[in-house]
Amino acid sequence: MRQPTETEFVQIENVAGNSNPWEARTALAPNGILVRTLHVRSVELIAQPRKINELGSCVRGALLDHLKKQRGFAGAIVLGSRKEPRLILVMTFWNAEKDAGNRWECSAAVLKMVSPLIDVCTRVHTYEAALPGFADAPLPSAATPVC
Repeated sequence: MRQPTETEFVQIENVAGNSNPWEARTALAPNGILVRTLHVRSVELIAQPRKINELGSCVRGALLDHLKKQRGFAGAIVLGSRKEPRLILVMTFWNAEKDAGNRWECSAAVLKMVSPLIDVCTRVHTYEAALPGFADAPLPSAATPVC
């Protein structure tokens, strides 16, 4: 018997990246599709009831600025739940598995930023992301170095 599926809409609040987030491993699949591999660390934060906007600003500002300085950081996507406004999901992309496992959410600098604004960090997961493209296609303009 099938279980009902619940759909939740989220709003992408911010996308951040280093100058060339596509430095990850690449491999050419037999079907001619170029696959770039990045490692993702997903961290779910629940804001305190009166700190929703403040946490969002902190994550999109100071936290992303801090992460951009970390070794192996390739980029991030910040998602805000429309169903539960206190929920913010920060998906960070890393060039190497060891960098994705650095537990950035537990670092003293990050805890100092977010601890006064959150009730709890509910879930943390690490994933491997395969980003398909085509070998003869240029990289997306956002990933093409300017200089």
